[in-house]
Amino acid sequence: MPKPQFDKLLTRQDFYTGLVTIGVGVIGLLDIAYGNWRPGPGLGPHAFPQLAYITLLCAGAVIIIEALFGKSDAKPDSLRAVLSTGIALVAIGMGMFWAIGKLGFMVSVSITLIGASFLLTRNPLHHWPTTIVVPVVATGVIWLLFVQLINVPLPRGMLF
Repeated sequence: MPKPQFDKLLTRQDFYTGLVTIGVGVIGLLDIAYGNWRPGPGLGPHAFPQLAYITLLCAGAVIIIEALFGKSDAKPDSLRAVLSTGIALVAIGMGMFWAIGKLGFMVSVSITLIGASFLLTRNPLHHWPTTIVVPVVATGVIWLLFVQLINVPLPRGMLF
């Protein structure tokens, strides 16, 4: 079993990704518990936000554990590169929330996921199936799950 690498943890992008993921999950669960939103009785579409936030907490914990026990020969990223990537991801996310009402769910989420994939992939054009095709397919699957299966309308814009 590999030894934990505490000395290189702060220079790994995965560590910060895990922290942000856990932070979003905690804020979401606190908003459900103390905010204006209240879950309905039983399990149904109204329980989805709780399940999503719990999934984010678990995913963030797994990401941090993998960063802690990552390969010792992997070159750590510079702190500046990690922070600039994080700021760029936040900007892309904010752009999605601005564009979702204008362009619609399908277009804005696809562009957001493609942009995030380009940022997080070392050679994005070499790995075009994962940086372009997977985000578009994932957006389509999300649309099918929400609109067709659980009958939750998603924002429509000028395009879709």
